[in-house]
Amino acid sequence: MLHELHALVAAPEVLEPVVERYPHARPSLLDGAELALVPICDELFAAIDLEGFPVDPESGFARLSPGIAAVVTAASRRGPVAYLETDYVGDIGRQAAAVWLDCHRVYGPSLLVPGEPFPVAAPGALVGGSPVVEALRYLGVQGVGGRDEFVVLGLGRHRSTEQWCAAGVRL
Repeated sequence: MLHELHALVAAPEVLEPVVERYPHARPSLLDGAELALVPICDELFAAIDLEGFPVDPESGFARLSPGIAAVVTAASRRGPVAYLETDYVGDIGRQAAAVWLDCHRVYGPSLLVPGEPFPVAAPGALVGGSPVVEALRYLGVQGVGGRDEFVVLGLGRHRSTEQWCAAGVRL
């Protein structure tokens, strides 16, 4: 199964300036937490991206351009903001994550590449697990029972960034 996501995740009030400034920002409320997701669809990426400043391929991110990083950094003045990427076909793929707070990166960038074993955290552990799961913990998300933070938030509800964009609404 395919899962591809490029998105910002934070409390709705943290993402509010992003949503107000960019007409293509389409937030969705997430399950089980007071968090929202803003997918970085093609139109939003084009609106935010700084032309002439390409994504550094060595960063491990596909869409974390200097423009996106500037938007995330500014938004983090209001609270923690996670930038998440996943690209999977079945069990093969990659994920990357980072978190900003008070205009500073406080987690990441963390990258899990194809062929690297998928880390699993012990139940209730504050560290360990995939980059996305660890980033979500910085936002206060906790796994429940056998469900990790990714599942608790319903991040598998849509299988692609474009599906999240189509499902999102203007606040």
